[in-house]
Amino acid sequence: MDKEKLTRHLIHAQDKLLVLRLLDKAERAERQYVPHYTDFLDPCQLSLCKGVLANIPEVAYCTFGGIENAERNVLAIYPESMSGYDLENPLEALRITGNFSQTEITHRDVLGAVLGLGIKREKIGDILVGEGKIDFIGFKDICCFLYIGLEKISKYKVSLESIAFDKLEKPYEQSKTICGTVSSLRLDSILALGFGESRNSISKWIHHDNVKVNWRAVNQLSYEVKEGDMISLKGKGRIILEEIGNKTKKDRIKIVIKRLI
Repeated sequence: MDKEKLTRHLIHAQDKLLVLRLLDKAERAERQYVPHYTDFLDPCQLSLCKGVLANIPEVAYCTFGGIENAERNVLAIYPESMSGYDLENPLEALRITGNFSQTEITHRDVLGAVLGLGIKREKIGDILVGEGKIDFIGFKDICCFLYIGLEKISKYKVSLESIAFDKLEKPYEQSKTICGTVSSLRLDSILALGFGESRNSISKWIHHDNVKVNWRAVNQLSYEVKEGDMISLKGKGRIILEEIGNKTKKDRIKIVIKRLI
């Protein structure tokens, strides 16, 4: 396995580190003849890893996300000769219930409560916030830890139970539509409108690597956003540039943004 050849095209240090870890797992899987699992990967990371593994004929892979069209997935890497075997699913699904509504607890509240227990983000899969319940996907050992350690989310007491994956429910996506105009499609302009913040504040977040476009970190104010791009601002949430319209008489661009709540 030529690691230098498989990583020479990578520009970003975090991508190279991710792929090197992936290659280590691929080597161990082939040598030990057992599957090895990655942490949870976002769609950008997953695409990168799949592209690399496609160039290693000695190993194969499959994904575990817990739910159809999961946003965050785990890759299982195993020797190609093991193809067709039933692999152990490393994940578990939890249902968290409490006296709260879908508007009273957000995805950020849940994530904050879990991270506050010392659990790393890469050990956590999709979090599905519904009316009076939250469906949570994570590694089995993490879910076991949450049984003991997670007692409250925000100000609400919660209880936990393990559920089958086919009982997971994707909630109705809550969002807010924002219509407005911008002088350009620069990242800082789109974020300022989408989150109602000043461009000065937005520029600080961008420079401190708190912004991702389509799950990839971007720290350029002038990055041009395209229609359909999803932008996340750490601690604030996500927006999608849904529509780029015509220009106004003052040469400003009409846009429609969907802000996920």
